[in-house]
Amino acid sequence: MSLLQDKRIAALACFDSFGKTAMNLLEVSRRDGAETTLHLLELPGRKLSRRQVLEIRRIAPRNPIRQHLWRQLGTLLGELATLDALVLGLDGRRTRETQLLLQAAWADQPRRPLLVSAYPGILFRHQLEGMMDRSGVDLLCLNAELDAHLFERGCRALGLDPGNALVTGLPILWPLRPRQQTPDQGAIVFFEQPSVPDNPLQRRYLCRRLADLARAWPEHPVIFKPRTSSIEATLHRHHGEMARRVEKISRRVPNLRVSHKPSLALLQRCACAITVSSTAAMEAMALGVSTRIVADLGVNETLGNHYFLDSGALRDFDAILRDPFSPCHDEGWLHGHGYCPEGAQRFVAALAARLESPRVPGDANRQGPAGWGSTAWQKYALARGGRRMLSSAGAHSRQKPSHRGLDLLRRIRRALVGLWGMERLLKGR
Repeated sequence: MSLLQDKRIAALACFDSFGKTAMNLLEVSRRDGAETTLHLLELPGRKLSRRQVLEIRRIAPRNPIRQHLWRQLGTLLGELATLDALVLGLDGRRTRETQLLLQAAWADQPRRPLLVSAYPGILFRHQLEGMMDRSGVDLLCLNAELDAHLFERGCRALGLDPGNALVTGLPILWPLRPRQQTPDQGAIVFFEQPSVPDNPLQRRYLCRRLADLARAWPEHPVIFKPRTSSIEATLHRHHGEMARRVEKISRRVPNLRVSHKPSLALLQRCACAITVSSTAAMEAMALGVSTRIVADLGVNETLGNHYFLDSGALRDFDAILRDPFSPCHDEGWLHGHGYCPEGAQRFVAALAARLESPRVPGDANRQGPAGWGSTAWQKYALARGGRRMLSSAGAHSRQKPSHRGLDLLRRIRRALVGLWGMERLLKGR
């Protein structure tokens, strides 16, 4: 029996990682009988490339994709109000802003769509903050039990009910099963991240060690997979310099190269996957690929590789050079940290059960959920700065223009002082 037969479900997403996650949620809903649509919202100056959109579409080719500008979200509110469920595939700040916008727009409606949120990757930074950003949705899909425990502790501290959270595992891992065979002369692939590591010297070191790896295993292609091309946008800041450096080194090392093929396509022909802390490591482990988490730079929250502490996959490059091909990750750890093969069924069952309950729109003048702060604080923030001030980055975004003005004044002052000092020096001569 189809639990979601004739239900209308849509998703809002910005950035390619959120688009892929939203598409996985929509695909399992569509297979269970729902009518689904993905709305890709283009942020100012951060348009998704054609390649990024194609990668999202490849997950579910039969699912319609509609593209809009972020500022056009208001024109969609009437259409979205008629849905049975709406997936918010947005970062934390925009999830907050959108929830407040929807609450105000739907206040006079007899019913509203069920709100759903999920994560596009592992939670290794600002975990509780991100979960509280999304705490106002009706169904919060979490990656692992440790995330659920942290969310429950946060809710308990505020006197809230954590019952909207459900452990479903990472949606991008739902379709993955171990490969049947390992390819001969398979590639060794390093998966880059947008902002990890942040230190340029560390990035140069990694490029140098990849060259060492290529020289040590000349019969195997050693591939550097950039997170995006230099012209594509990501949620986090992107350097792009590692790809350029690897391309330069590859002129001297013939089996070292850069590839922009989709991660899953590379993993299917991969003999070893290497990264600092990318979600690609979880995909590799789910496929049964030998996986290595770089330990040369230490283990800490900034790098994010602390998430993999008990995985068995942490190795320094000297150890990787000796043996990159023997699987060493712990399957039990993998199943407890994001790989949940039955996650899709859990999600569909939970979604169908929640759709049976009536959803009354909130008051247009009401603040967000208590996970965002006290009622007094939210009233104060809304009165003085609007919806953006209730986001976790609201104060920064509000003050940025004044910071720019002060920076300009400082630069002018430094220039004038510099010219004055040069004038005195010339006159002294």
